[in-house]
Amino acid sequence: MAGALAAAAGSAAMLLLAQAAGQPSLPETVAEAIAGLTPIAISEALIQRLGATAKLLLFGLVLCGQVAVGAAFGSVAASRGLPMVQSAAALAVAVIVIGVVGLPGLGAGMLGSHARAGTGATLLSLGAGTAAFFVTYVALMRHFNPVGIFAWEDSVARRRFVRQSLLTIGGVAFGIGAFRWLASVLTPPEVPTIAATAVPDGTDLAQTLASGLPGLSPVITSVEDFYVVSKNVLSDPDVNAASWRIAIGGAVNTPYALTYDEIKTLPAANQFLTLQCISNPVGGNLIGNADWRGVSLASLLQRAGLQAGAVDVILKAADDYSESIPISKALAPGTILAYEMNGQPLTRAHGFPARLIVPDIYGMKNVKWVTGIEVVGYDYLGYWQQRGWSDVAVMNTTSRIDLPRLRSIVLPGPNFVGGIAVAGERGIRQVEVSTDGGQTWNPALVKPPLGPYTWVQWLYIWDVPAGTASHRVLVRATDGTGAAQIAELHDEIPNGATGLHSVVVTTPAVA
Repeated sequence: MAGALAAAAGSAAMLLLAQAAGQPSLPETVAEAIAGLTPIAISEALIQRLGATAKLLLFGLVLCGQVAVGAAFGSVAASRGLPMVQSAAALAVAVIVIGVVGLPGLGAGMLGSHARAGTGATLLSLGAGTAAFFVTYVALMRHFNPVGIFAWEDSVARRRFVRQSLLTIGGVAFGIGAFRWLASVLTPPEVPTIAATAVPDGTDLAQTLASGLPGLSPVITSVEDFYVVSKNVLSDPDVNAASWRIAIGGAVNTPYALTYDEIKTLPAANQFLTLQCISNPVGGNLIGNADWRGVSLASLLQRAGLQAGAVDVILKAADDYSESIPISKALAPGTILAYEMNGQPLTRAHGFPARLIVPDIYGMKNVKWVTGIEVVGYDYLGYWQQRGWSDVAVMNTTSRIDLPRLRSIVLPGPNFVGGIAVAGERGIRQVEVSTDGGQTWNPALVKPPLGPYTWVQWLYIWDVPAGTASHRVLVRATDGTGAAQIAELHDEIPNGATGLHSVVVTTPAVA
């Protein structure tokens, strides 16, 4: 009991120190190392089912593991009757084993040298947690084992009190969790709602697309609604713009570095571009379109002077993430180092102070929190490629139905069917809609894109027949080269999802 409670206190000390220092704690380092070792098929399955909760669950399991280790330490120390001096020595040995054997075994390097926090922050977290553990452990052991004429009675009473308190807290927590689970099970399924997709008389599709339609994805995704994905389990880097530097080096003639203020003084341009996560399922929301402003990556590389034989450009990030793009892609006109999104400085979640924006390539290669740009003469495999994801990572043609929603009710008569489609720099030539499960297809009206690298909005009027029925509505797109969207369903691993998005809706009986 003393060991478990002391481990909880040590974990709390680590988390408080991490919050104050702005650096990952030891449990976060361990959780990220475990996540990195987890096969991508398992990771994807957990994320698809649990979303962001999957990372929190992993972090919680690591904290529970620390409590279990503390309990085991206390049990061994008590069973062997170790005095406090020997207990301290045993604890010191355990800490050394964690830093020298445990962390390298997880891929975090000796004393966390390969971890995002680095050796210094890892040692500080480990030291603070160990100190808090030992101080709490000693105090609890003295509390549970008092001396004096009534020592035995006191110890029994104190242990009973702590045991009952923990059981009460655990019971309340379990009861709340069980109640919420039971409520979710007993709650009736959501009743389909009537879709607000009826078409008013005299509607002009082009004008409707131009003015906007409620429920249809906007042309520009707001910063708040733009999807966020990173490898980090609990916290993303909090970069200080005043001390930030970006270094351009490797196979170049003149390596150099730039500050945040210097980057913003360079010639810049705005660029509309759609980003999509390679983990985005068919019909998923891990996609967004924004107005990015930044500096051409080609200009930064040309200033350094490329040497012959350059193959890849490696992008390094403040969270120890790294990725690469081919030199041809790095020199392409649309590739920029962005520092603004939708007219505002990048937020922390979206890569402040600077991030890479690359047309036609999935989001994992659009590196956030960039700190270094290195030109190399070989094909560099980044963080996700080492774990099995695509190295080319060219975005598949994607289309999605926003209106009507899945399982909604549509009334007989004209109804809107609309959504978005994207194919990277290939562009979208045509979008087609089927309202009979794929037997027949009809062209939708496609709104011209904001730029060569963005999604398009599309809209179609479906004259829903009267009579009670269920309808499966599908969408498919054709890219600018004339290639049709891949209809074969394939999951996200390793090249991004393929397949046609569909929604099933019903038509009610009309009295």
